[in-house]
Amino acid sequence: MDSLIKEWAGFLDRCLESRVRADLFDAAAAQLHGKSPLPGPKLAGLLLKPRSAAANSLDPRIIIYLERLLALKKVDASDVLSAAFQFSRDHPPKTGDNALPSKEDSSKWHNPSELEEIVFHRLHKAFSTGERPATNTEALRTLIIASRWMSAMVTSHTSDSMIQAMAGLHQQPQQQSINVREALGMLVVGLIENVKILELLNRSQAKDVRKTFAQSLSTFIPFLSQTSLQYANRLEISQKEHDFHDKSLTNVNGESAENARLEVAALQLDAVIDPPIINTRAGLYVLLNSLLVARPLTDDFTILNYLHSRYKIDTQNIATDLVTASFDVLANAMYRSESSQSMFCLKSFLVNKIPILLTHPSLSTYPMTAELCITQALSHVDPNAFPAFSQGFDDIMGNNNSLSDVRQDFLNSCALHGLIPVNSVERLLGETPMQGPPETKYVKKDLLAQCKDNEKVNMFIDELENLDGNGGAIAVAVTEFISHLCETQMTMYLKTICNLLSRKPQALDVMLQFTSPASILRPLCQFLDEWRYEGDQGEYQPVYDEFGAILVLILAFVHRYDLTYHDLGINHDSFVAQLLERGHISVAPDDLTEEQGRHLGSWLRGLYDSDKEGLKDDVFASCRPQDFYLVVPTLFSQTVMACSAEVLSLDSVKGGLEYLHETFLLPSLVGGLTWMASHALKQTHQDLDVLMQIFHKLIRSAPTSGDAQAMHSTIISIVSRRLEKCFRTLKKRHPNRTDIETLLQAIKGNLNYERSAYASMTEMDQWTSAPHNTLTSSLRHTVQQLSHWPSPASLQLNPPSYTHRLIYACLSILGAYKTLCAIVDEIKAQTEAGNGAAALDIGVCLICAPSIENSPLSVDVAAPTPPRTRSNLREILKDQFDNATSLMSSDTVAAETIVRLHRRVEAQLVVVAQAGLQAPQIDLPDVGMVDVQAQNLPDIDIKAMNDAAAATIAAAGGELDMNKESLQRELDQHLDLSAAGGGLDLSGMGVGASGAGDMSAGMGSLQDLDLGGMGDMDMGLGDDDDAWGLDFSNL
Repeated sequence: MDSLIKEWAGFLDRCLESRVRADLFDAAAAQLHGKSPLPGPKLAGLLLKPRSAAANSLDPRIIIYLERLLALKKVDASDVLSAAFQFSRDHPPKTGDNALPSKEDSSKWHNPSELEEIVFHRLHKAFSTGERPATNTEALRTLIIASRWMSAMVTSHTSDSMIQAMAGLHQQPQQQSINVREALGMLVVGLIENVKILELLNRSQAKDVRKTFAQSLSTFIPFLSQTSLQYANRLEISQKEHDFHDKSLTNVNGESAENARLEVAALQLDAVIDPPIINTRAGLYVLLNSLLVARPLTDDFTILNYLHSRYKIDTQNIATDLVTASFDVLANAMYRSESSQSMFCLKSFLVNKIPILLTHPSLSTYPMTAELCITQALSHVDPNAFPAFSQGFDDIMGNNNSLSDVRQDFLNSCALHGLIPVNSVERLLGETPMQGPPETKYVKKDLLAQCKDNEKVNMFIDELENLDGNGGAIAVAVTEFISHLCETQMTMYLKTICNLLSRKPQALDVMLQFTSPASILRPLCQFLDEWRYEGDQGEYQPVYDEFGAILVLILAFVHRYDLTYHDLGINHDSFVAQLLERGHISVAPDDLTEEQGRHLGSWLRGLYDSDKEGLKDDVFASCRPQDFYLVVPTLFSQTVMACSAEVLSLDSVKGGLEYLHETFLLPSLVGGLTWMASHALKQTHQDLDVLMQIFHKLIRSAPTSGDAQAMHSTIISIVSRRLEKCFRTLKKRHPNRTDIETLLQAIKGNLNYERSAYASMTEMDQWTSAPHNTLTSSLRHTVQQLSHWPSPASLQLNPPSYTHRLIYACLSILGAYKTLCAIVDEIKAQTEAGNGAAALDIGVCLICAPSIENSPLSVDVAAPTPPRTRSNLREILKDQFDNATSLMSSDTVAAETIVRLHRRVEAQLVVVAQAGLQAPQIDLPDVGMVDVQAQNLPDIDIKAMNDAAAATIAAAGGELDMNKESLQRELDQHLDLSAAGGGLDLSGMGVGASGAGDMSAGMGSLQDLDLGGMGDMDMGLGDDDDAWGLDFSNL
């Protein structure tokens, strides 16, 4: 261990002396850790150990390197907190250590208080957002250290005050000391409000930790209130809410009076009587709205498991209510004047998806008469929204958004799938249908055979937009056929299919109603990752053509549905994941690797060198497509700079940009235009005239070929939202410019491409513009309207206006806690008005509704569970339920409402989860299915924690995947390494040499906390140097 400490100490000291950049430190630290792994507490201690006896200022590089070690998972939160405490002035001295620090005894040196303040604030952010803890071990040890630090701070500062009082001095605490107190208080708030921490503290195995934490908190709050009453009050509220009181202060009978009161309240809550369970018409209406508001979340098993959790085995009502709710959602969209794309998506769900759900084996297991269910459902449909043909003809001629054909299309689809006889369509429709069902019912197996043998896939893709009931079979067949083409590397055919799909956004909507983004796109992404030039490659330009067609389809999906690489089921180091992360960010020339510099120079010469005849094939041969697309923003940046500086003439630039209108380079406009839109909004340059000229060239000058025109239109649609924001902002800044409006008109037909879950400004104005109207009041009004919407047997047929975007807006702006409070308050009001059962069902459906992020239900079994970004309504409700006893004395009805709501939500979601365990796995051959595992914290075994942590250390040690040759060169330059051509040689830094000094003595005191090695954790705090919220550029 001593040799490892010496090695790391020399490495860290040399990095700090040489001011090594963060990315170089990343690689060097990862490589050294793979060779010489050091436990997290020791490593954090070496970095945070004071390097002089009178350090009054903070070295910002320490913070940056600390952030990198956290991101690399070499240390965790408890390691950082432990090391910071070890070298804090608050740390209690050992016996005989009361003397002042000396320059000879480094173990008594202290860090500046600014370091402690920054560490507290950064860890508060990590715990309050749910990024940490990654493990129970990290959680417990962080609580232990935080408890000790609170007690030590109180003791240390109280002792100083007493000494000053005895000396006749009455000095106020310095501002920096107050800042550190407040920062520690905020960290404790973040710990208390963390769902995982609360879950851990409520377990019996952690009762000793809870007791110590409560005792420390009880002494820290009064101490903090002396200087920071606001922070102390917030801590006190959290203390009362979660009952973190010192139970050693008991009454005469040995029992806390407060605890006795809470026990009585708990008994009262256990006795709360639930209202009768009713399945309101609005409940399923809310569910379908949530499934279809943005990216379709219409997995068969998610929907059917949800329905069975509500209706149990009552398949007759399941079918009737499902059809009714589908018509309700479509009628609501018409009344709300939703876009034609939204209307098509809802029509497709009704016509293509609902009949397939009704024929699912889980519904046919129990008795159900489909024709009777459909008849009952159609009797509940709003006739004003779905008129007869004779009535709807006038609306069609008047260009109104008539739904007169929807009932016919739905009934024909039901006949196609055998739910009703064909001769029943006219009777159910009430008039002679304009057309009958398709002659052939498509089956996936037959479609695949035709695609492979007769190359009919293009025709089937065209039929995806037909609302005839065959969309599901086509979508699944096309998805599997794409996977087959990737497996067999039939690139020419894959190019044709991708080109056809990317120009049909409505076809993408239909496909995602029957499959998932990962099922479609993961094979394509993996195919692009593995794309290599062949040794006997003849021409290289066609490779770019095929690569670009696949990439445009992926980007069309990603931008239309706001997908992340997690949604695609790919790794972070995948090409597509890297493109999404940095494919719109230019790189400064000094930061380019040697290889990137060669690629950039080759493309600049190829595009703009007037002495050459054109873009030669050797430019394509020297740069893989993956490398080209990552350097595109830098290419645009250098072009704009060169043109502004008149190094390149505008005519030369326009001539070179002509190549970007060819299909083999057109996809580069996504990254290029995105960079330009961002750069144009900066007010630190004089490039606007050049930028506008380039914008006009790339946007308004359409390509010549038909395929290029279609791809160009798709790409402009992909970036239209960013372009519109850019142009409207520039128009406000420069009202006299006339060339901006023409650009806005040019992209007008490409706007509204995204299927977003987030509200438009028009909707936000509707919810908040009325007097005394807020998002909270709008949400409460919506819950009220839904609660009063009668059952399907009622004569009131038109649905209340609703969009699930309201819930997304509330969660995004108000947060999950305030959103839940609004729902609970309205349910409480409806309960007092005698409508509690219906309101409770609405609340349950809102909380259990699937969502595109932080969903309470699994929405995609083909991709790994995406990382959580914040608590959802279910988790906040659980937290409120755990603290309902403290609410009994002040608001009994609210406490009872929370208890009833929590019971119903958990009962419903437990049934859904249990049913989901039996769902069959999606068959995606040869695409590397990623196992989906639960992310819950395991049960605590305190006795085995240290063993588990040691095992984690043994399993750690991966290296970053970087350009090793370039990295070695940069490291040689910055760290003066002796071995320029081999592996990382740290001997030049003094690591392991006598000059490094013996650091083990100073590290020995870390054993005081008895925390042991904690190893590699599974959660980072981000990859950016400025993730701490600090700006050291001017230091």
